[in-house]
Amino acid sequence: MNMLLIKNLILIAKAFGYGTQIAFKVYAKLKENDALCLEREKLAAFLSDNEKAKLLRVEAEFTDKVLSECKAENIKIITIEDDDFPDRLRNIPAPPLVLYCKGELPEIDNEPTFCIVGPRKVSDFGAKASYSLSARLSRAGFIIVSGGAVGTDSFAHKGALKYGGKTIAVLGCGIGYDYLPENEGMRKEIEKSCCLITEYPPRFPANKFTFPARNRLMSGLSLGVAVIEAGVKSGALITARHAAEQGKDVFVIPGNPTLKHYKGSNQLLRDGAKPLLDASDVFGEYIYQFADKINIAKAFEKTEIEKSNKKIEKNFDETLSNEAKIVYNYLDKQKFTADDLLGLGLDDNELLSALTELEMEGVIKAQAGGVYILV
Repeated sequence: MNMLLIKNLILIAKAFGYGTQIAFKVYAKLKENDALCLEREKLAAFLSDNEKAKLLRVEAEFTDKVLSECKAENIKIITIEDDDFPDRLRNIPAPPLVLYCKGELPEIDNEPTFCIVGPRKVSDFGAKASYSLSARLSRAGFIIVSGGAVGTDSFAHKGALKYGGKTIAVLGCGIGYDYLPENEGMRKEIEKSCCLITEYPPRFPANKFTFPARNRLMSGLSLGVAVIEAGVKSGALITARHAAEQGKDVFVIPGNPTLKHYKGSNQLLRDGAKPLLDASDVFGEYIYQFADKINIAKAFEKTEIEKSNKKIEKNFDETLSNEAKIVYNYLDKQKFTADDLLGLGLDDNELLSALTELEMEGVIKAQAGGVYILV
């Protein structure tokens, strides 16, 4: 790849805005004039006075700095001119000119890839739904896409990681920016499983504009989007809107109409989204298109723990996360609630994730009123 071309695409994205239609229009104009590989001053000659001013306003050393940071942090640069740039993203409105990737980006155009979104402050039911849907889809062969945030995103990523599946985190900031340090461990797991990607250079900070722009990439990479739960102002609705505009399927878990965190979800259903009652609704939509990639039977296979039909030997079961082991090894009664587990050193997300994992493994069973029983 021509290094000047890479620098110019980084420059154009910076000058005209990440995730904007104007950046793509400038790129298209320069491409049409075979000018993408010219030096910056010659490049500017093909632009209007206003565009030229924006381009030349970017510090001359900016692109070299980005390239240096990417090299230092082992971040791969994939441009819209590269063969391995996904067509699914190339064909969306306002496609990114540059992707920054850590890990290995799969051949997205040939894979069943599915996005799971919902709020950061997710309900207990929403957390379990995100985790279990991700786990079943992942076990069947889907690549799970989400946003790397706390709440719904974390449960979606963890559901895939739990069973050795692939999951992609699309970040609303640069890969080298220290956002959500509590999720650093999960991001490292995702990098090993598949990849972290973003359109923002390594040190670019998160802000209120980056996440809505990021959401179009999440839906763009995917065949469809599942909205776990969403209030009327939820960011998940932005992803759903992008999906609809891109011609992607939108699935929604129906919710109690009296609860505010389902008002946005239920409106999507009223507008024509597909009801999502279990993973079979997703399988039925894509099994014929990806018959060689999707194995529905694997999604519902019993886990090794369930097959053995034995209690877990304390500290020895290697299939459980550390958090799930901590919870299981603490249990000393047949019936318990989450409140009985306070003081374990786990935050609310970690505790809920551990309980969901144990439930998915068939070790515990949820009862009414927030009660669990050992199976």
